[in-house]
Amino acid sequence: MTAMLTPLERDALLSRFADRGAEGPLSLLTHRRFADLAAITCDEEPVVSLYLDLSPQNRHNDAWEIGFKTAARAAMASGEGRFDAEAVRAEIARMERWLREHAARMGRGVALFSCPARDLWWSISLPIALPTRLRVGRRPYLRPLARIRDEHERFAVVLLDKQRARLFLSQLGSLEEVADLFEDTPGHHKQGGCSQMRFQRHHDAHVMWHAGAVAQATEMVMDRFEARHLLVSGSPQVLGEFRDALSAQAWRRWGGEFVLPIDAEKAELAAAIAPLERGVEAREEVETIRRLENAVSTGRAVWGLASVLGRLDERRVLALVVHDRYRAAGCECLSCGLLFVAGTASCPACGKPVEEVDDIVDAALERAVMQEASLELVRSDAGRVLLPPGEPIGAILRF
Repeated sequence: MTAMLTPLERDALLSRFADRGAEGPLSLLTHRRFADLAAITCDEEPVVSLYLDLSPQNRHNDAWEIGFKTAARAAMASGEGRFDAEAVRAEIARMERWLREHAARMGRGVALFSCPARDLWWSISLPIALPTRLRVGRRPYLRPLARIRDEHERFAVVLLDKQRARLFLSQLGSLEEVADLFEDTPGHHKQGGCSQMRFQRHHDAHVMWHAGAVAQATEMVMDRFEARHLLVSGSPQVLGEFRDALSAQAWRRWGGEFVLPIDAEKAELAAAIAPLERGVEAREEVETIRRLENAVSTGRAVWGLASVLGRLDERRVLALVVHDRYRAAGCECLSCGLLFVAGTASCPACGKPVEEVDDIVDAALERAVMQEASLELVRSDAGRVLLPPGEPIGAILRF
């Protein structure tokens, strides 16, 4: 019999998740937040995007200001003639004032997006440093966020024994404990004979019940916080019961197992799961590319920039696969929003002029997020050698 949490236990967990859902790492870079940001476009006023390196050496004596001012000057120069210079200057000054007040409380990096015309002011404190960049454009510059979101997928992590379970979320180098579950499982029984056998059956039933309840709580955590993968530590008996209690959907997200005591410190846990996380991410890159290759022969996938842009315009992309350093110039129709490779003079769909785009791959990534397609930015050597040279970009199609 599969164990179930009681209604009270389930409600208590859901209440705790609701309380913690808005906290730092738990709310960071969910698909919905990312898609909402990707959907913003503004022609009237500039959208200013900032990524700031706040690693310790850049905090000393506010050294971050040098990088910020350098990036701001470059952004002003690149946006000259495309946007009102005073509007750009005002938003950059607004960001600088905000940073002076809040930088000390941020993580090793911060991403900040601003556009008054769209009522946009969104900051994200990051536990990892990103190179300082400031971009001015019609939409938020999201490629650095897409890269770290893809590179640092969210993992659910479970420490499990016969009486207790601790549930964590891991992303971007941060570990957050979201639940600590305890069951009063009977301990060791010293009598022999039938009494011992009855006790052992009672003990085993408790272990099975506990593992089943933890499996249900784990799936609640994975669904609530969009965890893509699952890592578990436990003894062979309780691990087997736990696996048996997982749904088929959760089992498909199984990323691996490891061994740590239930009361392990966060630092121990982070060190134990880091190589497992890297291995899962590399395997996923290769598996996605292989899936794309197999689907090309049936017409359910395409390689090449022009083909990918065309399928995005048709809203057919299910998964976008691209070398994480690939850049290419292109064009965008300001009237109907279609994307094209460089050299397109006018929009084939509406006949209106198109605007040149420095990096159409960025626009493709943002468009894919808006269409709820998954992203695979390929970084591993094993994945990169499988990509075609020249235009290392492809897409798996919905239909």
